[in-house]
Amino acid sequence: MGPVSTDKNSVIVLVVEAAYPYRKGGLSNWIQDFIQGMEAYSFYLITIVDRQETCGSWVYDLPKNVLGIQELVLEEADLEMARPCWGLGPDSGQWLVEMMDLDSSSLASSLSALHTPSVFSTLFQWIKHTYPKAAFLPLYRQLQSLFGNLLGLLAQVHLPDNCRCIHALSTGYAGYLAAYMTRRAKCPFVLSEHGLYLLEKEEVLSRTPQLLSDQKDCIRWFFREMTRISYEQATTVTTLFKQAQNHQVQLGCSASKCQVIPNGLNWKDWRQVQRKEDATKLRIGAILRWTPLKNVLELLFIHANLCRRGYEVTLVILGAVEDSRYWDVCQAAIERWRIPRVEILGHCRVQEYLVNWTCLLLPSLSEGQPLALLEAMAAGVPCIASDVGSCRQLLCQDLEGVGAAGICVRPGDREGFVQAVIQFLDDPEMGVRMGQAGRRRVQDLYQQEQVLAAYQRIYEVE
Repeated sequence: MGPVSTDKNSVIVLVVEAAYPYRKGGLSNWIQDFIQGMEAYSFYLITIVDRQETCGSWVYDLPKNVLGIQELVLEEADLEMARPCWGLGPDSGQWLVEMMDLDSSSLASSLSALHTPSVFSTLFQWIKHTYPKAAFLPLYRQLQSLFGNLLGLLAQVHLPDNCRCIHALSTGYAGYLAAYMTRRAKCPFVLSEHGLYLLEKEEVLSRTPQLLSDQKDCIRWFFREMTRISYEQATTVTTLFKQAQNHQVQLGCSASKCQVIPNGLNWKDWRQVQRKEDATKLRIGAILRWTPLKNVLELLFIHANLCRRGYEVTLVILGAVEDSRYWDVCQAAIERWRIPRVEILGHCRVQEYLVNWTCLLLPSLSEGQPLALLEAMAAGVPCIASDVGSCRQLLCQDLEGVGAAGICVRPGDREGFVQAVIQFLDDPEMGVRMGQAGRRRVQDLYQQEQVLAAYQRIYEVE
């Protein structure tokens, strides 16, 4: 890849969707630590938010080496009703590629273009050919919304003049936007995936009953196309573990572009953090966002099951509310089923609480390489996690002289989780052994310095 100067006048543009600096959590924490750790570089943030009210509602203080931030609103973009000067070509596989080459005047007229007879006819023919048995109008409106949101983003974005590299933190809208900007700035494009965007989108769609099956399939097509373009345009593509890299290649990314760069912690922040061995207080904990993907409702039922079996255990949940409707469902479950001893503490300094936990639970339906597990391991807390993403690699990977740091359970296997917790409750010594193994794993394999050095090699020419 081409050289990227560390001169303060040379800027790395970070493109982020629906995360930093608006909500606390794994990826946002990673971005904050990453920017602070890469203090020799200057950064410019381009963030994608769901609505105008989100703009400015930051929950992080931006590091000093962030020179600016541009907030793009995904929905209801203010596009002009100018005379349209573009349309969709005959090849649907090229639609999103052609859109990347629209000039500013064409983007300004995009709202009008989506309502022209020409575009209507093109979409009509495509829908009838692709979904011959589907109702036309819902799919047409779905496509109008998808294209409208994307065109709105392109019309809003402005690159800094001194951009030397663009780094997107996901595929989806962020990856496509970075690909679009790269074609204009003619600079390297680094794409990093912490979670697999398409898999998480699929999980969200599966939990959206108001959409018809054909609408969901149409959305899948749209995001697959954006992902394909992101992979094609990127110079370097990183992910957190080998299995995810294999999935990227299966989706069409060239293996020669791919690198695995795992997460890491700053060991200086964790050296003195050590789990207390007090078997008289049984506390299981979770660090997560309140969202269906984190499966918080299942976590509550696992805890309730333990309580019904006579274990005097307390459940402690740390993390921010991301989905307010899901939060309400979980609160209603606590009241309806009278689930006892649940402490909900919100977002806070995890080191202060981890040291008092018997074990950490992570029953997620989807993960990349969760920082919550690394934090628990660094504190010497044994973990029980769904066998998704790289959880098994983190906890159970064969290492010479180092035992497992926890237990992996099939996603959704409530009884499996209950039995795993009972092992730690009944055998405290096993928890101590696994906790110490976790600390060794973090020290040996998951240091922030290793992460920063890997990205410096990408940003620079040796």
